[in-house]
Amino acid sequence: MNHTTQAEAWRQIRACADVRVGRLTGRCLRHTYLTPVLPGTLTEDAALQLHASVYPSPSTPPGPDTIWYVVSCDDTPVAWLTRAAEVVTPPADLSDYQRHIQTQAVAALSQLARTALLELAKLRDKRDHRTHSDLPAFRPDGRPADAGTRVLVADPADPTLTFWTRVTADLPASRLHVATVTGVAEGNDALILDVHGYGAYGERRARFDLPILCTIEHLATAHDLPAATIGTWLNLAGASTTDPTPDTVTAAFGDAYAGTHQTRHTFARTECDRNGWTRAFAAAGIPDRYFNLDAFTEHLFRSEVRGVELPDERIAVFRRP
Repeated sequence: MNHTTQAEAWRQIRACADVRVGRLTGRCLRHTYLTPVLPGTLTEDAALQLHASVYPSPSTPPGPDTIWYVVSCDDTPVAWLTRAAEVVTPPADLSDYQRHIQTQAVAALSQLARTALLELAKLRDKRDHRTHSDLPAFRPDGRPADAGTRVLVADPADPTLTFWTRVTADLPASRLHVATVTGVAEGNDALILDVHGYGAYGERRARFDLPILCTIEHLATAHDLPAATIGTWLNLAGASTTDPTPDTVTAAFGDAYAGTHQTRHTFARTECDRNGWTRAFAAAGIPDRYFNLDAFTEHLFRSEVRGVELPDERIAVFRRP
């Protein structure tokens, strides 16, 4: 179990990670061989419910009400999370400090990290024997088998019931489609818990925004590029840890995109032509062999541009800001 600061502990609690700091502990029940979760001052019924989840019977499979994560203060559970992602405050005799921690625990467990929701969604799929009809395809080595894009969506009111589907460059149509798939109430936005086919942009996001995914689709179609290439450029440009607007992304792409090229050296030669150096060298009678193309290429891709590999082994080049 991790020992850390309280601020970091709340972040780990949102991710349903095992953590301990001072009088606060968070414990996920995915592993039953760890130290017991003490009932403390829980009422008898609440203590029995906790015991049933900590020590499940082999003959009774876990259900949606089975406890998945427990937040305790001074060895008494003050809040827990069920496998259906429901936050529960079990009845107990609590001190003022424990009630203060309980309020923070409820807030943290009500804002679960995407990774935690994904784990609960997979448990639900297994429990309900659900199979997805539009799962992304992968090769035996684990890499994507196709260049298509997918999104895993859910209704925020029932976040562990997920569906794989597709979106397009048309934001209003995509929003309506996702709402239809998930059954989300009118006026609300569906959760996007995972994506496929958007390159490195899908690896570090805490949450995904439908407008940005539709913008990626638009740029990919308009410039005949895979959406994964746009997503990887966005990640390299820092968009995986920030929240740019669609207009910002579109403007930044227009400033950065320098076309597709066969190799890094091909782009470097194009830059020599664009800067007028090739013509100047020829006019001065300087042979090509006196220009260190390798060093210039290394300088370009280290300091001035980024290259993103395409499926056909060409590269898409993007200028750095």
